[in-house]
Amino acid sequence: MNKLYKNIRYAVLSFCALVLASSASAQVQEPGKLSLDVEVGTKIGGAAPLSMPVEIREIKSFRPAMPFFVGAKANYAIDQHWGVRAGLVLDGKGMKTEANVKGYKTTFNAAEDPSENVRGYYYGDISTNVENLYLTVPLQATYQFGEHWNVQAGPYVSFAVMKKFYGEAIEGYMRDEEPTGEKIGINNTAYDFKNSIRNVDVGMSLGGKYSFAQRYYALAQFDYGFNSIMKTGFESISFNMHNIFMNIGVGMRVF
Repeated sequence: MNKLYKNIRYAVLSFCALVLASSASAQVQEPGKLSLDVEVGTKIGGAAPLSMPVEIREIKSFRPAMPFFVGAKANYAIDQHWGVRAGLVLDGKGMKTEANVKGYKTTFNAAEDPSENVRGYYYGDISTNVENLYLTVPLQATYQFGEHWNVQAGPYVSFAVMKKFYGEAIEGYMRDEEPTGEKIGINNTAYDFKNSIRNVDVGMSLGGKYSFAQRYYALAQFDYGFNSIMKTGFESISFNMHNIFMNIGVGMRVF
């Protein structure tokens, strides 16, 4: 533990030294200038409701899936402070969770005939895997604070190029069709909702970046999807799920 602490402290001190050493060469915004950035990083978050539904008793495990982004953004400086930026980003948005639920409205797939799918209210443990890949087009207003800090905010539109939403009832039972319906034992039973995922996700981004060298910067950005990731009329989950992610990464100014 002491060795780990020393390594973390060394990494933090080294980063601070790099920032201080390069502060004289940070990026400066020039009015009327067009520039191009490339960015790469990781993210944490998931497809989640706005508040914890009463159906979910306990989150037993959570980890990101496809937690990456990579893209390019063009910047135009209106004056020394204000600017606009737009770009194209390849965006992985996913999660893997296991939860204990009560009265969780869902549908489990029949092995052969879809007409024999089991629908109702599930009680027990359930796993959820979301692995969606998007091409995202952001449009942001930017504001420059001095040489180092820049904040951005604006809408984005994401187009799904790969969609996965699947899982499994691990151990529990189902009330058929209604909360008081026939009790059906459920064990290692799968579901797959990929065909019900929307092709387009629209949302808002808010973030900032810190320039630690003439061409390089660190960035953080929060993304919130306005619409549910599932299509209108989808009823196999009783609450809306939104793409909510925090992005952390680095960028480089190409020109």
